[in-house]
Amino acid sequence: MIMRSIFLFLFICFTIGCQSIPTVNQGDLSAQTASAQSLPEDADNQCEVDSRLFAGSFIATGSRLPNSKPTLYINELTASPAVLHPTFATHDNTAQEELQEPDMWDLLAGELTMKVPNNRTIRYYKRWYVNNPYHVEKVTARAEPFLYYIYQQVKARNLPIELVLLPFVESSFDQFAYSHKGAAGLWQFTEPTGKTFGLDIIKGYDGRRDIVYSTEAALDLLEYLYEKFDGDWLHAIAAYNTGGGRVRTAIKQNKKFGQSTDFWSLKLPKETRHYVPKLLAMADLVKHHGYRYDLPLHTIKAEPVLEEITISRRIKLGTVAAYSGLSSKELYHYNPGYTAGYTRKNKDNKILMPMKNKTLFFEHKNARTYAKQTYDVYDIQAGDSLNQLAYINNISVDLIKQVNNLSDATIFAGQKLLIPNVSE
Repeated sequence: MIMRSIFLFLFICFTIGCQSIPTVNQGDLSAQTASAQSLPEDADNQCEVDSRLFAGSFIATGSRLPNSKPTLYINELTASPAVLHPTFATHDNTAQEELQEPDMWDLLAGELTMKVPNNRTIRYYKRWYVNNPYHVEKVTARAEPFLYYIYQQVKARNLPIELVLLPFVESSFDQFAYSHKGAAGLWQFTEPTGKTFGLDIIKGYDGRRDIVYSTEAALDLLEYLYEKFDGDWLHAIAAYNTGGGRVRTAIKQNKKFGQSTDFWSLKLPKETRHYVPKLLAMADLVKHHGYRYDLPLHTIKAEPVLEEITISRRIKLGTVAAYSGLSSKELYHYNPGYTAGYTRKNKDNKILMPMKNKTLFFEHKNARTYAKQTYDVYDIQAGDSLNQLAYINNISVDLIKQVNNLSDATIFAGQKLLIPNVSE
């Protein structure tokens, strides 16, 4: 009886000390805001609540501590689950499990689906990549700013994820690459093909080197070739390298003699016969990295690195950099298409920069003069919630999350959020 009384007393104490966070009632916004200003100093010391129970209704209660890691939740729509890696760090060799978030290579590995034959050429390139770790590390390091952005574009079109790795073969992820045949940029467009697929190539600007527009053009071209070759991705990728005419001629030649028309049977230029195996070899190495192949892939977080800002007027790239807290060299690194250092007049110029610098840009008083879509920068206060901010600004919680790359509705006092000006 005494034990039951003690247990009951402890249970009551626990439930009183652990109140759940209420959702925001849009009709009582002003009252909630007022009460939030008088939060006690220990307001952070509350029980942890799973974000999935209160999507859109989190109330900011304090700043995240420096160097602290946020609680890891799984975004049920887009993110992959956390991966447990066993470690043996203790002196007595006791196994411990360490929670780690998957990186870009883990994300890609889980979505690569093309069949990779075990043929001589593919085996050769697998060995070459494994035996040249410096090359792999250097190229994958170059890919860091652009890999997630390209992944987003490929994913949005529901295309094979293997295409994300195509710049690895095309340009070694060098945005300044220029071939002896006159091809330029990550996707190695020649001038005629670039112009055919909508890229501007004018004095002071080369769309083949513009990450945003060249990626769009490359995926347009690949979709076009996929359709032309009756849904055969290996034919489409081969045609991307050598041109559709050569692939069609090789297919017709094999049909004429009753031979197979699959990629591996076609009589194509040597470069193309090696081009497709290079891509498939790299894709298979990424798919099985870490347990079948020891590949020194540069670690890249599975999260956006660069964000777009659309500039609708002519402005010096150095001025955009200054507004954004970047050096001119840094901004040009992300936007190598602007060879003269100026945006194009009367055109949509999609400038890439890190999210924190995008926020700084829109904090500058002159940002509205040049940006096509503008944002207010809001400093989160204790007591704010995304529901509240969405209601006040007549926008959706989902739009705020999308603009600010929020995987859930967790916000922190002192955090800065971009709020779209939908009335403009």
